[in-house]
Amino acid sequence: MNTQSDMIIVGAGLSGLLTAWRCFDANPEIEILVIEASGRIAGDHTWSFNLTDIPEHLNDWISPFIAYQWSCYDVKFPKRERTLEIPYCTGNSDTLRACVQPHINSGRLKVLLNTKVTKIDSTSVMTETGRRYGAKCVLDARGFKPNDNVFLGYQKFVGHVIKTVEPHGIERPIIMDATVKQFGGYRFVYCLPFTDTEMLVEDTYYTDGPELRRQEIDARIKDYIRDNLGMYDYEVIQREKGVLPITLAVDENAFDNDRDWSKREIGIRGGFYHAISGYSLPDALIIADIISEEISEGFEDYPENPFKNIDTIFPAVQIGHFENERFLRLLNRMLFRAAKPEGRYKILQRFYGLSDGLIKRFYANELKRRDKVRILIGKPPVPVSKALYNFSEKAFIKRERAARTQNQ
Repeated sequence: MNTQSDMIIVGAGLSGLLTAWRCFDANPEIEILVIEASGRIAGDHTWSFNLTDIPEHLNDWISPFIAYQWSCYDVKFPKRERTLEIPYCTGNSDTLRACVQPHINSGRLKVLLNTKVTKIDSTSVMTETGRRYGAKCVLDARGFKPNDNVFLGYQKFVGHVIKTVEPHGIERPIIMDATVKQFGGYRFVYCLPFTDTEMLVEDTYYTDGPELRRQEIDARIKDYIRDNLGMYDYEVIQREKGVLPITLAVDENAFDNDRDWSKREIGIRGGFYHAISGYSLPDALIIADIISEEISEGFEDYPENPFKNIDTIFPAVQIGHFENERFLRLLNRMLFRAAKPEGRYKILQRFYGLSDGLIKRFYANELKRRDKVRILIGKPPVPVSKALYNFSEKAFIKRERAARTQNQ
């Protein structure tokens, strides 16, 4: 058994690397081993967020990760166009790798690539080759895994980063252009202007199933660039795609006494993402900060086992996260079950008529009671009967379980 590391993080994606980076700030002497199934850390991704989603004390710390930042952004719907004065940021795999590279160079962060982990417990991992690695603390950041107690819709996207010959003329992000044709769910196109001649154009769908027809979406992106942006002379310099979970309901059985909390799942695997937007960076950063604080205090108070409190705080943090998102899951049931697929955009069209402050609090998952009332009052964009039918989370779960049994 290799026991040289203080911590092992399984998965070298966003949550795993942010946690390692933050922990080195808490204690530069800590040694961390990251085990990744693929041949490269950080993958090939773009992660975006409102700056107001991030706790203020972490704004300076996260700044090296940010590749591009804008002071505002646009949304477009058939009956509403608006500019929101909310700072918007984007980081990517290159900036994430740059943030952790100094720690790799120093030898404090060791990376094991092309290695699949088959078994995890609180102090060790087993790889498919039969080798066992030990540490004082193990975190599981391997990415999303289905859970029978969590009921989902999906956000699916394909993105093209294009380079134009002439300046494209897009000055700020368009985070939702829902004026496009709707296909079996809520569809919008997302545009991020990185430079005068480089831009990400991403076609996104909120649908019931995870199937992703990439070639069809590639063609639609090409049509959008031509017909909506008026661009013909460009090249595609990068492509990305993804399927993200959107949470509709969580059964309380997910947190019963039989759950194995020693697995310490972080990131999307632990359910730490915004239930509606699917944005994962703010939650990944918050969890990284919580873990690093425990480590910082632990090395001072009980250096023989600096991670002794993690198994106490982890259940509380995860349960608190799901409790805090109960209202967001209700809104998702309105979107996925109460609205007709081709009319789902109307819910977002109405939402973006609300105040900047409420929208900021929505994305930061800090809605006040009056915000929730404001979202629900007024003429509903879905049939009232369907809204009431999907209001109760427990009743929804009971129906979903019955449907699963019937289809087996």
